[in-house]
Amino acid sequence: MLSLRSSMTELNCSQWQITMKITAKKFALSLYESVEGKSPSQVKHAIEEFVKLLAEKNQLSASDKIVAEFIKIWNEKHGIVEAEVTSANGFSRDMIKLIKGHVTELSGAKEVLLSEKIDKNILGGVVIRYGDKIIDGSIKTQLEELKDRMVK
Repeated sequence: MLSLRSSMTELNCSQWQITMKITAKKFALSLYESVEGKSPSQVKHAIEEFVKLLAEKNQLSASDKIVAEFIKIWNEKHGIVEAEVTSANGFSRDMIKLIKGHVTELSGAKEVLLSEKIDKNILGGVVIRYGDKIIDGSIKTQLEELKDRMVK
């Protein structure tokens, strides 16, 4: 918490005042550094102090962005990848296990958090999104590509 407090200080010079703008990502990184490797009671205390600091700096409105950035940092540091898989009809447990394994292999992640989405518009097949990657195996896309090739 000390590093965040010191980075939030304002530098007062004789004729001007310089105020540092702290981004949600910087807040999240500071919070991560404050809680990583700590006991549950230390984590609770660090979060309480963090919320007080946000209130002091009138930054509570940024809490959603800070939490989103914190989750990204946490996942990155712990080898966790969030993925979304879309199909027209849903998946069996075996298929989910297979998709998780595939994303784990492709991303090098230790763990994959997979969310499922149903979209009848893709007609069939699957679309997998993780990080900045998209694997589109949907029938809709395959039909569009076939159409484009036939037109050319």
